[in-house]
Amino acid sequence: MTQLKFDDSKAPSYTSVDHVELENAEKQEQKHTSPKVDCLTHGPSQVPLLDHELQKPQAKEILRTLAAALNDIADEKKCTRCTVENISTLLTGHVRDLRAAKRSGVWSKEDKKALKAEIKALFKPMKKDLKSLWKAN
Repeated sequence: MTQLKFDDSKAPSYTSVDHVELENAEKQEQKHTSPKVDCLTHGPSQVPLLDHELQKPQAKEILRTLAAALNDIADEKKCTRCTVENISTLLTGHVRDLRAAKRSGVWSKEDKKALKAEIKALFKPMKKDLKSLWKAN
């Protein structure tokens, strides 16, 4: 009979993201040029305004903080409740900033409509999947 071996050692408290992509992104940042977003599956970016917004330093910092917070959730030595509260505060603050920017005229009316359409297009497949999931139960 084969015995199963269990590894009780704790996994690292980080999640590895494609290291080559991270290095390329950092090099692009150092050159101060905006990286061109091309996907092997979809080709050129279908959401250029959203890509542009996500390349801003404030958005990048929020994404890095969010990634670190998600890693903290997986870390058994971190308090999940505190981490979730921090994520909630971070996202709420960012949405508040986005709404303020929208109201203050940072974006033109056409930009607002285009950004809204891009976001809707991104979430449409997910919305469809979630609806079918809820109907199945």
